[in-house]
Amino acid sequence: NIAEGVAAGSLALEKGASFLDLNCGCPIYEATRRGLGSALLRSPKKLSRLVGGIANEIELPLTVKIRSGLKENEPNALEVVKCLQEASVAAVTIHPRSQMQRYSKAADWNLIREIASNDEITVPIIGNGDVLSHWEAQNFMLNYGISGLMIGRGALIKPWIFKECKEKKEWLPTAEERVQVYHTLTQYMKQHFGADEKGKKKA
Repeated sequence: NIAEGVAAGSLALEKGASFLDLNCGCPIYEATRRGLGSALLRSPKKLSRLVGGIANEIELPLTVKIRSGLKENEPNALEVVKCLQEASVAAVTIHPRSQMQRYSKAADWNLIREIASNDEITVPIIGNGDVLSHWEAQNFMLNYGISGLMIGRGALIKPWIFKECKEKKEWLPTAEERVQVYHTLTQYMKQHFGADEKGKKKA
């Protein structure tokens, strides 16, 4: 609800965050069964009221992540983006798979391009999904009309993808270098989530 979102915004500001992101893209049943995550895409206007209520009360810019829709053949992402734009969000991240698809099949980047190039859309669009290499990242940035990229699972598969994107070249780490990267990542996750059983489950 709005009050919880405003409280999260205050906490994020206190901790030094530069923006607050509302994840309406999570397809996991544990979230959607409670009406959270991608289940929020069911009613774009209701989502717009929620987002607008939060955005108007927090000091940080508010961004929202969405999916293409609930079902593969019934995308409503364009309608959702229009509603979020009216709610004065700072940016919208689009993951072009439906809730039902979860992570199956390839991400439909043509959907992102259609929305980003729509004359009615002025809010910055951030693309997400199947970004696994620096050349894919460069291709999406140059040819799909987006303002930025969000890399999720690609960073878990290859944590050095950000190094590759920054340097615009492939990095082929040795076995020893790979171990060091994953060791560093593990330490970061322990610091953030905790090293106990609860922390391991969250990570």
